[in-house]
Amino acid sequence: MVLVQALSYTALAVVAALVGGVIAIYYPPGPQMESNIQHFAAGVVIAAVAAELLPDIHGRAPQVVVLGFAIGVVTMLGIHQLSKTIEKRDIGGQFAGAAGLLITVSIDMLIDGVLIGVSFLDNPDTGIIIAIALAIEVLFLGVAGVIALPQDMGAVQKLAVPTIFGLLLVSGVTGGVLALDGVTGAPIAIILAFGSAALLYLVTEELLVKAGKVPETPVSTTLFFVGFLAIFLLDMLH
Repeated sequence: MVLVQALSYTALAVVAALVGGVIAIYYPPGPQMESNIQHFAAGVVIAAVAAELLPDIHGRAPQVVVLGFAIGVVTMLGIHQLSKTIEKRDIGGQFAGAAGLLITVSIDMLIDGVLIGVSFLDNPDTGIIIAIALAIEVLFLGVAGVIALPQDMGAVQKLAVPTIFGLLLVSGVTGGVLALDGVTGAPIAIILAFGSAALLYLVTEELLVKAGKVPETPVSTTLFFVGFLAIFLLDMLH
């Protein structure tokens, strides 16, 4: 059953979110280490898009692909603006500083979940690569989400954040598979194009922008290509 297979690989991302939360609580990374992780995750996500999603939509109708990309870009820009508005208006009480990030990541988790589910429906091999790539992304997001929380919160309360991220991811996978099982053609192409745009936005406007706040080093640059090559080789060998 597609749903069982999709959820079994999504479990990697759920565990990764919790591992990221534990790391952030007990071994918080410094700015340079955080930048290294962001570079590695960026390489992984770009490789997944280039090796799996783009080839799958290459033969689709151009207008369908353009529509999916446009929806993806507009959606991600809207989420970014929502985050900025929340931070500017100081919404969320003691969580004001983290509210924008947490809401943005939560929406991203749902989108990523739907993308994993649809990828498994379209091509299980693609779904596996996307799930692995997103697990690495979610590891970083688990770290970022916990670091953003007030320092006086308890460990259990902090771990509730990556737990919620994991549940949202699972909800996205489940909803995507159940709603779109048996659907073919344009709807699937639109979602795959949407997902490609969303992931490329994540890399160019989130991961690399934040990583760029720390001076580049040969190690961080190398890790970008290591991440890319790791997923590309996994795709070749799979």
